[in-house]
Amino acid sequence: MDKSPFGDKIAVMQAKLNAWPLAQELILTGAPLASGAILSKSEDGRKVRGIWDCSPGSFRWDWTYDETIVVVSGRVTVALDSGRKVSLVPGDMAYFERGQGSVWTIHEHFRKGFHADAPEPLPF
Repeated sequence: MDKSPFGDKIAVMQAKLNAWPLAQELILTGAPLASGAILSKSEDGRKVRGIWDCSPGSFRWDWTYDETIVVVSGRVTVALDSGRKVSLVPGDMAYFERGQGSVWTIHEHFRKGFHADAPEPLPF
């Protein structure tokens, strides 16, 4: 990709992704296989944009960063610790604040574009 200051584009559904395995202790049902790719990252490592993909199953997720997502394919239900359930399908955009806990249940192979923003450098 050209690293000009004006950005770039990628075909999200055809993007080559790398294995990003979920920690075994987070998996609740099934055998969800996750993968992803970083498209850009701020110099300080606190802002990351990328693609994430996962096969069906359910797992625990606690946000250590603010995340905005756009669903590209698949279907998921995110059950927040607050009791709220958010169902997401292609074309939906959602925002999750740092500090929230959740259980993700992926019903159909799922792919999202994401922007993560954290107070500390992100590990991905």
